[in-house]
Amino acid sequence: MTKKTYEFAEDSFFISRRRFMAIGAAFLAVMALPVGWISNRIAQRNDYIKARARGLYKDDAIAKLRVSHANPAVAKYYQEFGGEPLGHKSHDLLHTHFVDRTKLNS
Repeated sequence: MTKKTYEFAEDSFFISRRRFMAIGAAFLAVMALPVGWISNRIAQRNDYIKARARGLYKDDAIAKLRVSHANPAVAKYYQEFGGEPLGHKSHDLLHTHFVDRTKLNS
């Protein structure tokens, strides 16, 4: 009687299931690192934005001049130079125009 050996599909592959799972887990861990880093950076940025907003609101609450039309420097500008608020001259001098420069080749 001869002993028969059976060849399984897994035998043609050079690593065991346990080794394959270990490699897969390591691969997933390495791929998950950038996601964790990016989410951490976004959380830090959001914390900074919230802290900045709290500081601005705190400064605004204790400020003596809280509105621009009550500011003496702005009133003096309109009396001496700017004409009237929302006028053509003050609009040209005080308002900026957005130019998208992200696509310029430099």
